[in-house]
Amino acid sequence: MSTMTKAILTSGYPNVESNIKKNKNKYIKYVSEFINSRAVDLHASAPYRQIYFSEEDVTKLYQATDINQSIIMDSIQHTYYWNIANFNPRYAKDDCTITLMCIVRYFFLNNMKKELDLALINLSFSGKFYPSIWYRSFPKVAPKDYIMDYVISNKLSNKYDIVKTGSVYLTVQNIARTWLDSYKDRFKKFTDEDVTYMVQQLHNRIGSFMNNIASVYYEAYDNKEYITYDSDSVSDDDYHMAASDSFKMNQIVQNTLNYINTHNVDQIACKRACNENVKIDELKSIIQNINNNPENMPLVKEFIELMVVTYFNQSEKKDVRNIEFISFCVKPKPNTKDKYIIRQKEILNQILLNNSEHFARRRSRVATEMAYYRAINVYFALVIQSANS
Repeated sequence: MSTMTKAILTSGYPNVESNIKKNKNKYIKYVSEFINSRAVDLHASAPYRQIYFSEEDVTKLYQATDINQSIIMDSIQHTYYWNIANFNPRYAKDDCTITLMCIVRYFFLNNMKKELDLALINLSFSGKFYPSIWYRSFPKVAPKDYIMDYVISNKLSNKYDIVKTGSVYLTVQNIARTWLDSYKDRFKKFTDEDVTYMVQQLHNRIGSFMNNIASVYYEAYDNKEYITYDSDSVSDDDYHMAASDSFKMNQIVQNTLNYINTHNVDQIACKRACNENVKIDELKSIIQNINNNPENMPLVKEFIELMVVTYFNQSEKKDVRNIEFISFCVKPKPNTKDKYIIRQKEILNQILLNNSEHFARRRSRVATEMAYYRAINVYFALVIQSANS
């Protein structure tokens, strides 16, 4: 049979198109719930754990969209590759994968960018992609957090996407966006051969990202690079995993990001952080805007890292649970030449401009601008403390 069949386009896609058009909001809700239920692992700074996509998730997809699973399966069975026993990629015979490819195409052709981003995440984290790739990339032993933290902080350069973006979610999102940009013409033609080729390419790209991290992880694991010894004892009984400043800071940052991703706006922190220029309801609204947009997370992560680094640099206790940490964070630092503190102010300004219309209008007065900076600064200092208590 010729490879120029168009069974998916002519038979499967029309069913997807008509149903996703009618059930778009239900589909968006389905993907949002999927993301929210896995927020900790999706927004983690490294692929610590497998992110599962179960048969229940497949069922929920078809229930939310009313897409006819049998029609999709029938269209696949009429492709040129269906009767090829060892066809590769074999996941091109998976109805969920093909359904999600069709959904991506629908949003792409209709220039629905926000919906397209969610569909790309849905596809990338569906069963035949990230979950199975993660499982194959870490066959020897599941990653341990403290070793992965060491790898991210000490062995990966900025050429690694995970270092640049700061989260699994944003890294995979960038991979999927680049993949789509590379194959726009194929999405328009959408022959069966185009579909299988694009499925393979997305799998390869996510696989490269994961394998690159896994190879460095196992290098550190096999060479025991992450182990240090207590300065007071070097006996076999007393060695312990490194609790260096670097490890402590990484753990504090990760704990804080996990806390942010699994909690609503901290009401108590808002109450303590607000001031006469930034009332509690306004501060809650700003924080909610920040937390609800995943694209804010790299800046939030960098800001938290800088808060912790600047505190560690001048503290003997190095304990964010201590009142000393809060006092240091809220203490004014005018005319500083510390590059970390200067960068914190840049981030505060960018975050506020992106997430507060009131700030953009009122920032001309220096005192008002400083009040906003202080409110956000105090809020995140309190959240860091809560997340690590």
